Amino acid sequence: MAVNRYRNHLVIFLEDDPYRSILNGIKNLLNVNDNVLDVKNPSGGWGKVFEDFENNLYLLRKYSQCFIVLLMDFDDKDKKLAGSFESRKKMFIEKVPLEYKERVFLLGVNHKESENLKQFFNNTNFENIGAKLVEDCPNNSLSNWKNTHLECNLSEIDRMHKKGIFNWLFNS
Repeated sequence: MAVNRYRNHLVIFLEDDPYRSILNGIKNLLNVNDNVLDVKNPSGGWGKVFEDFENNLYLLRKYSQCFIVLLMDFDDKDKKLAGSFESRKKMFIEKVPLEYKERVFLLGVNHKESENLKQFFNNTNFENIGAKLVEDCPNNSLSNWKNTHLECNLSEIDRMHKKGIFNWLFNS
């Protein structure tokens, strides 16, 4: 079912298939209102996530209840390609128009790729990992995010919480 664009909804641009699987795990949780999630097809690289976002800025202009998450790896493979959260965050700040800064968020895995989460969580199933990541989001404890791979997301998750996104993303 398609999201109602005239109500609060979250559009998610993601880098690759592992992130799609993580989001499938999130959408399958009973406490997640999956009717507000518009998960796009994988972009095929972090640079393409930014490109897809820029090509879809009209969503923010047209729909005042639209929020966007860019989901990508912050890997350090090649410093010339601007790896790590800090460099991608700088690019994010440059690409998001000022009037939309409060409605766009950047999340991902720092210094590694999403594949590394399997080893970290000792779980080979990305859907299970996705479920584990959001289990403590409604109460904002975020214990599963407090590690070297994911702690870079804490400020963005806090921004999402303060914008009230968790109020309509999670069923009470």
